[in-house]
Amino acid sequence: MQSNILEAGKQVLHVLEKAGYTAYFVGGYVRDTLLGRPVHDLDIATSARPDEVISLFARTIPTGLAHGTVTVLQDGVPLEVTTFRTEAGYADHRRPDEVRFVSDITEDLARRDFTVNAMALDLRGDVVDPFGGRQDLNARIVRAVGKADERFAEDALRMLRCLRFASQLGFSIDPHTYEAIQRHAQDIRYVAVERISAEWNKALVGPYPERIVTGVLHTGLASALPGFCQLFEDKHDFTDREQKQLCTADGLVLRWAYLFLICNREAEVETILRALRCEKKVIRACQQIVDLTRRLHGSHTAGERICWILEQGFEALHEAASLYAIIYEDENVVREMRQLYESMRITVLQDLAINGADLQKEMNRRGGPWVRDLLLELALDVNEGRAENERQALLLRARMIVDEDT
Repeated sequence: MQSNILEAGKQVLHVLEKAGYTAYFVGGYVRDTLLGRPVHDLDIATSARPDEVISLFARTIPTGLAHGTVTVLQDGVPLEVTTFRTEAGYADHRRPDEVRFVSDITEDLARRDFTVNAMALDLRGDVVDPFGGRQDLNARIVRAVGKADERFAEDALRMLRCLRFASQLGFSIDPHTYEAIQRHAQDIRYVAVERISAEWNKALVGPYPERIVTGVLHTGLASALPGFCQLFEDKHDFTDREQKQLCTADGLVLRWAYLFLICNREAEVETILRALRCEKKVIRACQQIVDLTRRLHGSHTAGERICWILEQGFEALHEAASLYAIIYEDENVVREMRQLYESMRITVLQDLAINGADLQKEMNRRGGPWVRDLLLELALDVNEGRAENERQALLLRARMIVDEDT
């Protein structure tokens, strides 16, 4: 976290305390600070009511007054300041039907999801920890605050967040909390797809991605999650070998692609990722890697590999080769792909001495798929030594190819 953000936060706490209110840093900031992890968020909770917060600071935005939240602009830094509160009634399994402001930080922390997130830190570095969050941090356990059944009934997404924290932090899950997830798994259907996708992707790029996969399979969440019920339809367990392979794959797209390949759902990449409202660029990249990995698994020639590099780009093919090596435990394909790329005289079509406009003029034909096909063939000829990368030589070769095909 940038130092100016933290300094702005400390200044907000100082102003609130000077005015006679209590105020703390809460949530992820406290957890990650105690763990020595990088901190990304800074949230503040206070006994001051929203109107009192607004009166204390020169620049504020009433972002969520009904829930006690005011955004304070301190030294140009936006910080969310929320009044201590309790909540009741969750008809939609997400938002409270009733919010009541309170003056005690312990009451506020009681409404939070997990003990490791239910701690508060004041300006002097003192930690308020009424539910044993520090003990659970030391024991590396994710445990619901109070009764897990109640926490998951309040917001069903917390079940997936529980698995996400276990995946990101490498923690185990408290048995009672885990059993509550199993009991309430079907309630995840009440949660917006976008929220589900965000939690899953955060876990999938974490250091322990296998935990989110085994978690959704073993708790029953997979059968109720949109997209995942289709992806894992015939997958009831995740072997030790598959868990290690998933960890070896690097990055969101490669790990998604691995899951599609290992679950034999290569033809459903777009359908499933669209159902999860994934970004278009993620869908395209995942489909590309899955298709290229399947091609590498089939029989093919060096010339075909050259064409794949020219069409798809070396980076995509190298990632596919890396995934192939992980799944089929064959590192040779990565080395061979690198050697082939380094031996190519033309690695992208733009390196050719002619372009599509030149071909259209030479052939006196309108543009169409034939242009790219012909450019690919010419690039392959140059790479395999059948033609020189020189304008007139390529135009002559192009004419010969067209004549042979007509």
